[in-house]
Amino acid sequence: MAGHPFVGRSGKIDYAAGVAHVLARLNGFGVTLVPNWPYSFERERDGSDVVHATRWTPSGPVRVTIDPGNPSEGDDVVDVADGFDVPHWLIETSVFRVRWPGGFTVNSPHDAGDGTPFYLQGPGEATIFTQGPVPRARLSDPNALVAPGQSVLARRSDDNGVAGVELSYLHDGEQWWQAHWMMPHQGDHFILITAQSLLAASATTRVAAETVVSTFEGSA
Repeated sequence: MAGHPFVGRSGKIDYAAGVAHVLARLNGFGVTLVPNWPYSFERERDGSDVVHATRWTPSGPVRVTIDPGNPSEGDDVVDVADGFDVPHWLIETSVFRVRWPGGFTVNSPHDAGDGTPFYLQGPGEATIFTQGPVPRARLSDPNALVAPGQSVLARRSDDNGVAGVELSYLHDGEQWWQAHWMMPHQGDHFILITAQSLLAASATTRVAAETVVSTFEGSA
């Protein structure tokens, strides 16, 4: 594929190299939760460290509640092991880790062919997800992350080499908001973080996405 990657309104990149599937897990409060696919993690409430985990099976959902203060078996939903002694939940993949923002669930792809490590989903049809590593050259065009019909609201960059673009567009009669952050990664690559929601929910979605961006830590 010549030129820059095409990013549609879903925010997904089409680039020749493809994306290797990586397993996401939760780590924090002294435990690690390794889910069995396909899965979903949900906090009991904002500010709580208790997690409700669901595994989606052909016979229906199987749920288990994990309270790090009272470790229990995860049945066939999650494997429970020792983890970081930190007062928050981290979402870990083989490539990076980020903090789990409040008000959002952590969901695996339901399609086994989807290489996205996880989806964060919240109010206002909000979704936050990552892609990559993406070769830096694929994103060298300033409009590489702007799809036809999208308007650029803002472009940003910081002293750490993180660049971003914020967009709006009309879809099915609704105004939508979308933003991308290019996170520098080893070997002249980026990890791309994308957030999107209905425009009316963009403030909440932006706060959650900025939590992910500000706590991003790549693997060594």
